Amino acid sequence: MCNGTRNEKNCHCNPGFEGNGIHCIDIDECVEGMPMKCLPEAECINRFGSYFCRCPHGFEGDGLYSCADIDECARGIHNCNRDATCLNTLGSYFCVCQSGFIGDGIHCKAKSIWSPWSPWSVCTVTCGYQNQMRIRLCTHPESGMRCEGPSADLKLCPNLEPCPMNGQWSEWSPWSVCSDTCSGIKKRIRICNSPAPSRGGLPCAGLKEEVTVCNNKKCPVDGMWSPWATWTPCPISCGLGVVSRSRRCNNPAPEHGGKNCTGPTYEEGSCGFPEDFCKYLKRPSESIIPGKLIQ
Repeated sequence: MCNGTRNEKNCHCNPGFEGNGIHCIDIDECVEGMPMKCLPEAECINRFGSYFCRCPHGFEGDGLYSCADIDECARGIHNCNRDATCLNTLGSYFCVCQSGFIGDGIHCKAKSIWSPWSPWSVCTVTCGYQNQMRIRLCTHPESGMRCEGPSADLKLCPNLEPCPMNGQWSEWSPWSVCSDTCSGIKKRIRICNSPAPSRGGLPCAGLKEEVTVCNNKKCPVDGMWSPWATWTPCPISCGLGVVSRSRRCNNPAPEHGGKNCTGPTYEEGSCGFPEDFCKYLKRPSESIIPGKLIQ
């Protein structure tokens, strides 16, 4: 700036510059030893004819007299994950994933943890033994983690009394030895102990013993008569006639030296009316066939 004639005597440099007034150059106020200094933590920035102080990142103020910490968490100017907690520090902040999440605070994934146990299943019996069960799920499989421990739990239904036990037969015993060498009998038995009835259970149903005839094909079999056959028709219509009937020894037939049937295989009988009574018959006399008298 000059006062009158432009010469070194009448001109001087403006603040922030140095020189003879005719030629002025910028003063770098940031050079060490200048009278104006920034705070130790601030940065001095020179500019044409002046300078300014800049507080470090995370601070605010003029840098010359004050640099105050910026609370990024309170102002919401952080980049923490929504599942993380922002913690302010001097000049900065850091993020911590909340409980149940893992990550660097910027990226948080839910941990694989067990869901709460389901209710116990309902007991459907009134006696005996039955298990109750409950389950739980390992959540957030996308985290790649595994839950420690079982996913199912069992316990006996409480306050159940043993059920009544119905009796059951054992296996049949082997057949006994025949009581005779021929046409004898044999038997076998079983016991109601598999299991035996208990606590009011029902006893076994059915027979505990079986008896049968020994099936020895070499034993003699005595012959027995079949029933008599029907009488033959009466051969005459007037007078007395002769009819007959027969039977066979085949019920059963004798075998293996068994005895034949005793008695006749054939027998005769009389039929019709005496000739003196023929006149009382309603048939015409010419249709009457005389017969012979059986003495």
